[in-house]
Amino acid sequence: MTEEIGQLDLELKGLFIESKLDELVDLMNQQPDQIVKEISDYNWNIVKKYYDTERFDLLLQHLKFVAYTCFVVEYAHQIKLISDDAFSIMMMIYNDIYELKKQQ
Repeated sequence: MTEEIGQLDLELKGLFIESKLDELVDLMNQQPDQIVKEISDYNWNIVKKYYDTERFDLLLQHLKFVAYTCFVVEYAHQIKLISDDAFSIMMMIYNDIYELKKQQ
């Protein structure tokens, strides 16, 4: 991820944390598909790495980040950058993480 895309990702995360979802979606709508896909893939891969290594403690500790990545993945799927099959697998993992949180 380039520094410029990293800065955009930080800005998007900030809007998500502040619950400025309309602004977040507007900003994402302004981005080329390849940028949205790169941000989505980058963040998803972080969640997936920790999930695959069973570092659930870190995922639960950073649940706002997990929620942000889920939002970005859902957006990317909505604009057809993620296939239905891949999205189904991703959502199973996100749902599993949220179930783990409910068990705490």
